[in-house]
Order: sequence, then structure tokens, then C-alpha cells
Amino acid sequence: MSYLNANQDVEYIREVSDQALDLMSEYNVIPSPPNYQIWYNYAAEEDMSLTKAIDDLIRKKKSFTSEVCANLHEKFFSTNKEHDAVSTAGKGIQKELTRLAKTVGDMNKDTFKYSSALSDSLEDISSIPGGQELKLIITSLLENTSEITTRNTSAQKQLKDSAQTVQKLQAALEAVRQESLTDMLTNIGNRKYFEESLQKAIADDLKTDDNLCLVIGDIDHFKNFNDSWGHHVGDQVLKAVAHSIKTRVGDTGMPARYGGEEFVIVIPDTTLEKAQEISENVRQSIAQRSMKRKSTGESIGKITCSFGIAQYRPGEHRTHFLERADAALYKSKSMGRNRVTLEEDAPQNVVKMAAG
Repeated sequence: MSYLNANQDVEYIREVSDQALDLMSEYNVIPSPPNYQIWYNYAAEEDMSLTKAIDDLIRKKKSFTSEVCANLHEKFFSTNKEHDAVSTAGKGIQKELTRLAKTVGDMNKDTFKYSSALSDSLEDISSIPGGQELKLIITSLLENTSEITTRNTSAQKQLKDSAQTVQKLQAALEAVRQESLTDMLTNIGNRKYFEESLQKAIADDLKTDDNLCLVIGDIDHFKNFNDSWGHHVGDQVLKAVAHSIKTRVGDTGMPARYGGEEFVIVIPDTTLEKAQEISENVRQSIAQRSMKRKSTGESIGKITCSFGIAQYRPGEHRTHFLERADAALYKSKSMGRNRVTLEEDAPQNVVKMAAG
């Protein structure tokens, strides 16, 4: 969020701070620093995942106990800031080491030229009266130059080795980062990956003025799978749905598991109509699957999913973008499930029903 001046900035912070404290009082939240961080961000509506999580808890009339608040803080504020800082520093160090190695290499070239010039001078002064004394001086300079070249060569090798070591560390850090952005069960992006992807896609959209669509999908009657067959089969269903989404979306969009049985797809540079086509392909792919229990081969029936799609409106908050896609999803649910609904077909005051 940008502000016109410092006074407005302070004014905004005070306003959000007051809202946060009022909310904490309303929901009997202990006013500890971690809890204040949670509710300040909730009041500011900067993290739509946090907003949705707290809204869901409020809707379900859950108490914000110390344990609930600790879980919220762990989930939304144990970030990779330290990792990002180390990664950025590592890139800078690697770049500087490479530059230094090149500088030393250039110095070696200059030293070689200097050494060659001295060698030529030895031949030129041999016939000059008194040249013997000069020859001794030049010989001494050549020896020193040779030592400098040897040290420079060793230093250059060490710098190159260090740059390679930093590069390997960078690769290791990137691997850790990718793992932190992946949902371990379904092997697609997790909520953090979604947040980062959406934030970047919105920033790119504001620069290019291209279309940007958001798809939210939810497995129909997922609770029934867990209740009837157990969580192991529920996990099997989640993996199957994620595979269908990943396969059908391909490189067109960025799919992620938003939480529970809910999935999201960020699709840059795509119209609503094209996003609808992609979502229909995903929906049909899922509906055509016949699921069986792995342990016994017993059929567990068909899986279906409902989808809602919204197109980004330049300048709107991420939360509002998500809410419009969410409203379209719940319209699909209310219309009988196993369908795709565009935001234009979903009233924004739609009453959300229980997921399933």
C-alpha cells in the first residue's frame, strides 16, 4: 500500500492499530506482542489467507485461546525472511567474489605484460656500458613479479572456489525455499506459494495491463470421503484432484492447495472465458476419474469439484479479488455442485454455505 505523505502514513497506522486493539478486546484475545501482530495484520487486510482463516474461526464461533493464537502466529508469521536475507546476501557475495576473481585475472595479464617488457629490457641493455648493474636490478624485479603472479594465480583460484561454494549454498537455499512453498501431500504449491504467486501476478498485471484470473476449487462432499472411508482415502482423493489440476493447467497457471479440500489457480494473461475453459477441462478430468481404495481395490465412487472464477480489477485489494472468486465458488455449490461459475453470475452478497 502506498501513502501520499508521512502524516497519512501515521494516521493509517493509528487507525489500523485502534481497530486491532478493538478486535482483540471483542474476541477476548490476550494483548501479547505476537497476538497484536496477528490482529494488526488482520485489521490491515494485507494477508488474505490470514483474513480468511480468522473469518472462518469467527464464523464457526471458535474461541481465540492461547493455543489458537499460537497456531495462527506459527502458520502466518514463521516466515522465510531470514532465508530471503541470507539468499540475497549470498547472491551479493557470489557476485563480488566473481568480480574480484576477474580483477585478479586482469592483474595477472598486466603483470605478464610487465614481466615480458622487463625481459625484453634485459636483452636491450646487455650491450650498454654499465648495463650489468641495471641487469641485476631488472632481474630482481622479474623475480618479484614472478612471485606476485604466483600469489595472484593462487588468490584467483581461491576466489573462484569460494564463488562456486557460495553458488552451491545458494542452490541448497533455493531447494529449501522450494520445499517450503510445496504442499507435501499433493506436491503442488501450498498457501504461501499461492500468496507469493498472486502478489507477483498482480504486480505484473498492473505493469502490463494484461488479464489476470483467479480460480478457486473445492472438492464436493469431501467430508463424506473422510467419514466413510477414513483420512487415508481422503488423502488419496486430494492427491488425485491435485494431479488432475496440475496436469490440465500445465504452464498456463499456478495451482496450489489453499487448505483442506480447497484449491486455487492463479492464471496470468488470461480472459474469464479462457479461464472458464481451463477450469471446465479440470472439472471434467476429475469427474471422469473412478477412484478405488488402494488397499482393497474397492470402488469409492466418483469425485467432483466445484469452481469459481474472478478477474482482477486494477487497484483492488487482493482480499476483494479472492472474495469475488469465493462468491462464484459458493454459487456453484448452491446450484448443485460439480460446475464452474464466473463472478458475473454470482451475487456478491451470496450467503456462504458450509464447504463440501
